Amino acid sequence: MKNNSYSYLIVGNGKLSKHFQYLFAIKSISFKLWFRGSKESFESLCNEAEKILVLIKDDEIINFIEANRQFVDQPKIWIHCSGMISTPLAESAHPLMTFTDKLYEPQIYNSIPFITEKNRLSFKELFPDLNNPNFQIESQDKILYHAFSVMSGNFTTILWQCFFDFLTSRNIPQAIAYTYLDRIIHNLKDDNSPLTGPIQRKDVNTIYKHLEALENNPFRNVYISFLEAYDQIKTGAEIENN
Repeated sequence: MKNNSYSYLIVGNGKLSKHFQYLFAIKSISFKLWFRGSKESFESLCNEAEKILVLIKDDEIINFIEANRQFVDQPKIWIHCSGMISTPLAESAHPLMTFTDKLYEPQIYNSIPFITEKNRLSFKELFPDLNNPNFQIESQDKILYHAFSVMSGNFTTILWQCFFDFLTSRNIPQAIAYTYLDRIIHNLKDDNSPLTGPIQRKDVNTIYKHLEALENNPFRNVYISFLEAYDQIKTGAEIENN
């Protein structure tokens, strides 16, 4: 590495970028940062970096690379962290984690798994100073993988926030539901049959009453969609087992 060079140029300054900045700092990985509004231009920074890590919105990644690779005067490894994009313009390494405005304890970062694409550069080639768990996925499976990760993480967060809002609106502290939430997480990790409640028990009358109560609530359609999806999954499993 040249005296004035560094390992990564991080593009973007959003939530994911700030977590990577912190991770690189605690791992003593050299980097510089560029984002819209930076005093230095992208052109002045990109050629001293070994790799260019593009941490911006999914919808902007390919356009940014196409618009800015003309400023790079030698071959570079471009990396993005989108869970769904596969492009010959850049390598990818998706962190299977949720990132908020709050930085995490250092040990958390070591446990974050990364998903890279098969037949592309490995995680160790992209981030030689990191020892995170890492796995490969077929490029054509990325969108479905990302859809499930978004549904399992983001959708449940929306549901829990609405439940908390309901409790607090009735002068009940949301913290009373934490034990329930913790047990759900525990059962998902450690129990082969974690699903409980009226759907699992097929309590038709209870489900009907729920749908009545949700008559003017946008989550009524969510409830019905989950019933239909679960029914299809169970039917498919029964066919396979016969």
